Amino acid sequence: MDWKTIGRLCVTVHTEAVPAEREWADYMKGVRREVPMAAQKVLVVSAGGGPSGKQRKMMTDALEGTRVPVAILTESWLMRSAGIAVSWFNPMLKVLPPHALEEAFTYLDLTTWEREESRLILGELQKKLRVNVLPELVNVSANMAS
Repeated sequence: MDWKTIGRLCVTVHTEAVPAEREWADYMKGVRREVPMAAQKVLVVSAGGGPSGKQRKMMTDALEGTRVPVAILTESWLMRSAGIAVSWFNPMLKVLPPHALEEAFTYLDLTTWEREESRLILGELQKKLRVNVLPELVNVSANMAS
């Protein structure tokens, strides 16, 4: 797993694995520190991995009832189920198939700049983690680096 924040938006990519405990703790600290929770938005792409039950509890505890818009793009039934469970505590969470990136952008009400940056970040993180959920963005990222 890896992530990057841009302003109020946290862009996160999960591999097929559950994040290590330390990795998740760092993520939770980083997400909460950047922007007030109520102002944040989260875009997640997952190759199947995601937070464990304990890690999901850390996330819902950190929300403290705040509704944070979250869009998760995945084909994984396990990640979809985890998303549904978290949506009981944060009804602003939406799980979408990978081909619905534009729908995720619209759902999160991202600006044109945030959309462009998200595409680049998703490409970079997928390449770094060797994840291929949105292969067209890995190529965009590689072309921009050239």
